[in-house]
Amino acid sequence: MLEYDFYKNESGRDCLYIKGKLEGLNELASCSISYLEEIVDNLTKLIEGEIATYDFGFEVHSVDCTKEICKVIDTYDGWKEIAQISTPAIYRLMQVIKKFVISNENYVHDDKKRQQDTIASDSPLNEFLFFDGVKTYLFKEQHFDWLYSSDYNDWVNSYVEIGNKRINIIQENVKVLSTFKFFKKEELELLAQKFNLKIREKDAIYYAYSQNHDTHQFEISENEALIVIYCLEGSRAPESIFIYKIIEK
Repeated sequence: MLEYDFYKNESGRDCLYIKGKLEGLNELASCSISYLEEIVDNLTKLIEGEIATYDFGFEVHSVDCTKEICKVIDTYDGWKEIAQISTPAIYRLMQVIKKFVISNENYVHDDKKRQQDTIASDSPLNEFLFFDGVKTYLFKEQHFDWLYSSDYNDWVNSYVEIGNKRINIIQENVKVLSTFKFFKKEELELLAQKFNLKIREKDAIYYAYSQNHDTHQFEISENEALIVIYCLEGSRAPESIFIYKIIEK
């Protein structure tokens, strides 16, 4: 049985909570409105017999459907089938998700405008601004928090800004701080010394890390104005971000 509920988080935004072993499907609430409309439209066609099969998903899970049954597949665990749910139940769930995501869209846009208006008037020049694709944060040295959205189309637009300098840290000249591809061991050691990082070795590859963040790879992004060292953290996909250091050129 598919059990789920909706609740409001501390910021007043509606969130989906699927209970039990299928809680991983909570990621479906991060789908874009256009994709949700596509899913609901195709599930309607499936139930009405216009198409024989349909599959959809987001990041970790795939849902493979016939008119009667949907199989939930964990794509990160060898494409293992973890559950079967009736297609009408999935159809009802996706209709509800679509409705509440549309209602959240207005909330997010209004909240983003309020934040940007406040920052434009009140932000001191000695503070950095971080935008995670949806929400904006101010900090002085380091930043560590959950990504507001797990949707790649949101957090890929993340940037750091100070004054009139800005860098899109996910897209601009990004290199992993390791010897796997971008750096020789000597180069990595110099960078670690310069930025007070540590180095570890795994399977003959050396990685840079910090004392309290040592489970995920660090990356460095650079443009003509700024350098940012950070890491994305999460169990199977990015869920949070740690911005370790920002250097102004």
